[in-house]
Amino acid sequence: APCIQFILVLLRCSPVRKQLLVSKMTLMTLLFLLLSPHLTWCQDGAQKLLSLLTPSPAVGEPWPNIPGPDLNNRVCIVGAGATGIHMAMSLKKRNYQNVVVFEKSGRIGGKCFDINYRGTPQAQGADFLESNYFNSDSLVPVLKEYGLDDLVSVTPTDIWATNSADDPRSRLTRAQFALIGASKLTNSTSTEVNIEFFLKSIIKYIQLHKEMFGLYEGDLMQRPTPDVMYRIRGTILDFLKRENLLGMVPIFQTTQTLAGYGHIDEVGALYGLIWHNPKLVISLALSALKKDKKPFSLFSLKYGFEHVWKTIAEKENLNVRFQTDITNIRRRNNGLYLKTWQNFESKTELCDFLIWTPEVTQLLRTLDRLTKEEKRLLPSLKTKVYFAHLIDVEGGVRHSPTTAFMSNVLGKEEYAVTWTADTAGLLTPGIKTPEGLAKYNNGTGLRTLYALHAPSNQYTSEAFLKKKMRNHLMKGFNVTNVEFLNTISWPYFPRWSPEEVVKGRHWDVFNMQGQNRIWYAGVSASYESVRSVVSYNNRLLKQMVPLSKYKRTSKFLNPVASQTVFQPGKGVSTAISVKNCKYSCSTGGGCKVEYFGPARRGYNLGSCFPNGGTCGGTPQGCQDCNKVIIC
Repeated sequence: APCIQFILVLLRCSPVRKQLLVSKMTLMTLLFLLLSPHLTWCQDGAQKLLSLLTPSPAVGEPWPNIPGPDLNNRVCIVGAGATGIHMAMSLKKRNYQNVVVFEKSGRIGGKCFDINYRGTPQAQGADFLESNYFNSDSLVPVLKEYGLDDLVSVTPTDIWATNSADDPRSRLTRAQFALIGASKLTNSTSTEVNIEFFLKSIIKYIQLHKEMFGLYEGDLMQRPTPDVMYRIRGTILDFLKRENLLGMVPIFQTTQTLAGYGHIDEVGALYGLIWHNPKLVISLALSALKKDKKPFSLFSLKYGFEHVWKTIAEKENLNVRFQTDITNIRRRNNGLYLKTWQNFESKTELCDFLIWTPEVTQLLRTLDRLTKEEKRLLPSLKTKVYFAHLIDVEGGVRHSPTTAFMSNVLGKEEYAVTWTADTAGLLTPGIKTPEGLAKYNNGTGLRTLYALHAPSNQYTSEAFLKKKMRNHLMKGFNVTNVEFLNTISWPYFPRWSPEEVVKGRHWDVFNMQGQNRIWYAGVSASYESVRSVVSYNNRLLKQMVPLSKYKRTSKFLNPVASQTVFQPGKGVSTAISVKNCKYSCSTGGGCKVEYFGPARRGYNLGSCFPNGGTCGGTPQGCQDCNKVIIC
């Protein structure tokens, strides 16, 4: 029945009927095929998809141990957003007694920002949860621990294909949008052919994802092998083309680009693969089949994301210093000196260990001297700006509580209006039923909307943004009045270029963690989502060895070479060759790796500091030399 309902939902859309040439005979044929053994995608599609989550070992380089704070250290956390509050809470549970959080604003939550208005926590930042949030290292277990797991199952975002509610081709569901994309690739007007193609693309993608990375613990996979890194080179679109996975394009457009994570022909493939892990993709497919259920569905929090972090900070009595502006950070042998401005006075704070959670661009402005590795890895992260409004609107055509304007999403006009959400509508009981959704769409009267513009490269004036939003809603969607209640801008999704990220920058940063009494946490080191920063915090804590016990030694074997880590004895040659890479010791106790293969991509010479220290310039196709040879 849910599969037949899925077909009937598709048939309600006039552009889909036109494009797929659906007639009464076609409908009868579809219903017959759904009950025949020749089209099993709907009947057993859900089970086939879920079977893809059968455990398989993680693939890639094991996570190394990293230095972390000692129990008697004064640990300073910068930022009281999701990352900072979760880290402070986690350290307290590990018996750290001297933890202080410095927050430049007067509130807790960071981008988890809600405005309580008209009896509803109106989101201006983080809004949704999906199946990955139920992982043991993610948010839902924390919510359950604190009695905050008030999850509401919500409808997925529907789509306006054009910027006009009067366009009969414009109103689509997300499933219809995906099927139209499939029909362009199959050159078929057959609905069953396009459904089969769409689901086969999803299954192929998940199988490939597992082949390259396995089913790993956490949000960030283990460092991929050189062969996998080469395979995922270029942009998301480059990768999908090479792997014959263009059927996935509509999914990436609605969950990558729409979410503000960049255009698929501009963002590195690795970012798309981090975000679109098997659980997320399966959840999207089950939603299209109308077979989504907990945890493979989309959820919102009844009281909002900000309420979570405020409640945890209060219950744990965390030491949060508000209105603290950090102007300079100096590293010395006895710790880190933070020059701050608190309560109209200059004050210097001494910290034994620092955990930085805002975007690293802010760290670069305050850190007195960057190390060689910090200079190599951090300045090339580029950040976008995301603009959000809270608005009251009267009149207007309704198309589900959350709506995407896909011509603006896929276009590259800065500040274009991309999405609106009626949070109160989302939280309405029964909204996921056909009757509940129809009642909402036929409703009239005042609505309060969370509205977004496309991410941009620079800030602009509120007056310009408000004019753009007002014109969009009133000219294209029959809204009669718009009142702006709040406008806010967020630094958003710092990322490396496709050429850099494929060199393993995420794992290079992880290898640097703690080496200078600093952890680089938050979205810059992981991904722009609550699920990612919480998971990354847990990874840091899992791999942590207290500073007083940490020794800078190579921790693991080379997963590429057939040899174990090579340690030369006296009088023995210090060179070892593996495939096209030659590893040798250099004067002073460090090591170097040289690449002699035919495909010269990027660096051909790399080196590592002594005693397992940081590495740079490692050629693509080789390992950091200190993972193959100990000098």
